[in-house]
Amino acid sequence: MRRGIGRALGLLGLYCGVSVLAYAGSGSAYAASIADAGLTNRASGYLITEFRLVTPGAGPEDCPDGFNEGYSQRFLATLSPTEREAHEQDPRLVQQALAPWYYDDPDQDPCANPAAFPDPGMHTIERPLAMPRMEPDGSMSERELPPARCPSPDVFAGQVEQRTIDNQYWRVMGCVRGYQPTGLAAAFADSAILDGSMTILLSVAERERSDDGAVDVGIYSSHQPVTVGTDGKPLPFASLSVAEEARYHNVARGQLRNGVLTTDYFDLRIIQAAQRLDSELYLRDARLRLEMDPGTGRASGYLAGYWDLASLAHAAIRIQDRTGRSSGKPAADAHGYTCPGKYYAVHRLADGHPDPDTGNCNSISVLYSVRAVPAFVLGAGMQAPL
Repeated sequence: MRRGIGRALGLLGLYCGVSVLAYAGSGSAYAASIADAGLTNRASGYLITEFRLVTPGAGPEDCPDGFNEGYSQRFLATLSPTEREAHEQDPRLVQQALAPWYYDDPDQDPCANPAAFPDPGMHTIERPLAMPRMEPDGSMSERELPPARCPSPDVFAGQVEQRTIDNQYWRVMGCVRGYQPTGLAAAFADSAILDGSMTILLSVAERERSDDGAVDVGIYSSHQPVTVGTDGKPLPFASLSVAEEARYHNVARGQLRNGVLTTDYFDLRIIQAAQRLDSELYLRDARLRLEMDPGTGRASGYLAGYWDLASLAHAAIRIQDRTGRSSGKPAADAHGYTCPGKYYAVHRLADGHPDPDTGNCNSISVLYSVRAVPAFVLGAGMQAPL
């Protein structure tokens, strides 16, 4: 009976009230936790409807030297007042002066090959910040802490059970105008989900031979677009299949207690696509925390982890597009930074997975806000490793 739980939950969900007791066993801690979470009459599969970088916003005290400038702003600053006025009145002059924006040779592209270019500098947030972080027990806090630093390999490895996952990536992007709460990044935060570029599914299943609320949590990419309602939001209870590629099947051990789902550490790979972007997100030592709304069956919370720097460079600096070229330069200019500046800042502030030979960190902590609605997740049901 228990062996079929994961498959049944993934395929059919738990919209019928009797399903939980039938699959989980009357009186089990899992059934009680599901009921506490409001899932007795809800689906155990979910569609992620919001997947946003947590960008708290920066003030003058955070960025005393002001916001960073993109290629256009830096170019305009080099002109005489008369020349600048002419270029500002005709933006085509700026575009022509800074061409090319897309490079046929990636070696010549400052966004595809930023390490080959000098560091132009980038303003980052260096003061202590009180911002959301994930604590070792999976809870969230807003303790005021100074910038995290790259630990030694031994220290990082020994911190597994006591590690607070910061949001060091925000310190990198905090002095970028386009990453403020009302900036360009926030304006397009959900567009990849809504336009079908990036579909993320979640499943929750009782762990076999467990009676303490232990669950397997699956996070999957899907190649199927979401169905959007007349209100412009993804519809709940859609039937969506997980992607066939095993690299986008992420399963972790977790606990569901008192309506709160938390996972142990796991590595996450999902498709990261949007507009021209064609890449993937790779988080190391990630953790998920979701609170289940007992009234609606919806879920909300956070995903924290360490963004692998190579993955970050591909998806968020190079911005590999569907043509195989980099869209990084126009994206950097629109948001207000330069690709080499961001590349060196990310490496300077990286705080995870130090290399045992060089001591340099190869990942940077990051935090996403997550919202989800019930869905029928087809093809899930794998079990996390013991």
